[in-house]
Amino acid sequence: MIDELKGLVLFMTRIPVGRSKSDFEGIAKYFMFMPLVGTLISLFGVFTAYILNYLGFTSGNIIGTAVLFTLLYIQGFHHLDGLADYGDSWMVTGNARKKLEVMKDVYMGIGGFVFVFFVELLSLFSFAYLFETSTFTLFLKYIIIIETCSRLGLLSCACCGIPANDGTGRFFAKKSNEYHLLTGLIFSLGVSILLQIPKIGVLCSILAVFLGMFIAWKCNNKLGCVTGDIFGATAEISRMVFLIVIIAFTPYFSLIG
Repeated sequence: MIDELKGLVLFMTRIPVGRSKSDFEGIAKYFMFMPLVGTLISLFGVFTAYILNYLGFTSGNIIGTAVLFTLLYIQGFHHLDGLADYGDSWMVTGNARKKLEVMKDVYMGIGGFVFVFFVELLSLFSFAYLFETSTFTLFLKYIIIIETCSRLGLLSCACCGIPANDGTGRFFAKKSNEYHLLTGLIFSLGVSILLQIPKIGVLCSILAVFLGMFIAWKCNNKLGCVTGDIFGATAEISRMVFLIVIIAFTPYFSLIG
């Protein structure tokens, strides 16, 4: 189990946790730990924000840019590439086969560029806004819960999606089931309780499950399956959605205590 968990971290991040001999079949058995992988990634964003704040940086744009870049870098830009491929498939007219072929090619079309540009730009400015309008401690907690729940959305998509015929994503879609999703949901809620932000945690966790289900449903209908690129796109879109939702709903939470 330890070796397979190491394999999951190595595949999903650039974190050097040693070598793993596990194959994708073995790694996929523990896909329910994806929310905690998101938690692990978030700690690097927290560290970046803490260092910059300690050095006296007070610009939300600088902090937001640095935090987002750190998160994307630690995950190896895997999900960013998936978001670009997913965006290209949206803009292609034709059957499912043609859309899947576009996702597999090495080029980025206008659809992929627009998806990456606006999703990440909204995420950047949202991080900047939260930094400037929240206490610093609360801002750090937001980074953690958002990355945790974005991987819960990815897990939900894998659980509800139809496996593709090829690609590494098929192993995770085949192995993921309701037990994995429930376990991942418990992990996410546990993180929010430890952070002492249960209301935000419950909101983002439930939203992550339904967002992942929705993207899987759309892809099942349009593409006939879900792929690794779609999982990556789900994580990136989820982060953006959670940031916007937190900005929108935090004032109401403060009113009800």
